[in-house]
Amino acid sequence: MDSVPWWRRLTPRHLILLVPWLGVVIAAARPVADNSFLWHVRAGTLQLDLGHVLTTDPFSFTMHGAQWRTQSWLVELGYGLLERWTGGLGWVRFELVVVAGLTFVLVALMVYRRSRNILTTGLLMAAFTWLALAFEVPRPVVFSGLFLAMLIAMLDEDLMWPVPLLLWVWAAVHGSWILGLGYLVLHSLATRRPLRKTARVLGVSLIAVSLTAHGIGVWQILVEFVRNRTALSFITEWAIPNMLSPQNWPYPALFVLLMVAAVRGRLSLRALWVIVPFFMFGLTAGRSLYPATLVLLPYAATGWPERLRWRSSTPSVGEARVNLILGGLMVVVPIVIVLSAPAGIDGDHFPVAASQYLTPGRVIADDSTGGYLIYSEWPDREVLIDDRAELYGVEFMKKFVQTRDGNPVWQDLVSEYEIGQALLHSDSGLVRALREAGWRVRYEEGNRWIVLVAPSGG
Repeated sequence: MDSVPWWRRLTPRHLILLVPWLGVVIAAARPVADNSFLWHVRAGTLQLDLGHVLTTDPFSFTMHGAQWRTQSWLVELGYGLLERWTGGLGWVRFELVVVAGLTFVLVALMVYRRSRNILTTGLLMAAFTWLALAFEVPRPVVFSGLFLAMLIAMLDEDLMWPVPLLLWVWAAVHGSWILGLGYLVLHSLATRRPLRKTARVLGVSLIAVSLTAHGIGVWQILVEFVRNRTALSFITEWAIPNMLSPQNWPYPALFVLLMVAAVRGRLSLRALWVIVPFFMFGLTAGRSLYPATLVLLPYAATGWPERLRWRSSTPSVGEARVNLILGGLMVVVPIVIVLSAPAGIDGDHFPVAASQYLTPGRVIADDSTGGYLIYSEWPDREVLIDDRAELYGVEFMKKFVQTRDGNPVWQDLVSEYEIGQALLHSDSGLVRALREAGWRVRYEEGNRWIVLVAPSGG
């Protein structure tokens, strides 16, 4: 039996695993800049007051009362409680550290299990973190990565009984639970798991996801999502991903590693049941890259070239102690940074100052501002639009985009909804159109935000 303590085995190669961790934790210290997260918080406090989940839109004057089910009701209740208990959003950074940190650990363990090499794991996790940082946001979707990693780990260990429970919780947190259901089926095909066993778990899972607060309404949420997929494409994160963007470079690199693994015979033909569907899924939208990468990374780890593997001798006691101290600092220092970072909303990303110059009444503001206005001013102010594209539909989204660009259709929108003021980005095409139509500037914040008032307004 090996009696050498674990810390005696620490070498500099082990510290490379903590480099991506630095990015995960430091990113969590950023002020809140996610528009969608903010309306989720307000949805949580509203549901706490109502005592039931939302099934119609309460936030906009354009779709008020229209059928709309909030897919993330469970985590929204948690957001609402945390905001009330703490009196603000200081808890957000801790949420991100915990959820993103657990996801990171699970993915790293799965990559190491396939590669059996520390350097390979460290470098692949660095690439994964580089891509994932754009998705490290406090909105409910951040939990989807954790749940997907948990599901993969469960199925790798042939631990089937908790799967329906996991999917039940997932269905109350985010609509991406359908990815978990799909992975369950594809993984079973790839591993030749007995059909009866898979069918039993799948059947219980289908019942479980239909027993959340929305009941079979969870399926209606998915139907509405598919029906309004074109409307979602107007939102940047739902557009086809640009692989030339440095942020997305890890994905084509992942493809190369998968090809290398296939050529080297490290991937079975049946593994394509998982690899092909999820790789294609990653190409459908910017926000699909993260879950697809999470699934594919362990497979890609087997393609890492042998000659690039890092081997080193067992360190001396003194070297191991130095490595232990350095590792501790790499874990603790980022957490201290997070604790000391100021909490709150990003004043550069949102019109925190400019919105104070709005008067009662309806206002033109774009979808990236709508969530902030819901959080900061609802119920006193309802919004024209926010990022719930599945609610607004294709036709309204097209009309809004034309309005934002300054197309004359803006006049119909202003007339239909009796709008007398605007809160816009200074470089918006609509700003130029409104100025030409005689709208007056009430407030202007450098080259970022501007508040305009109709000629007949106050």
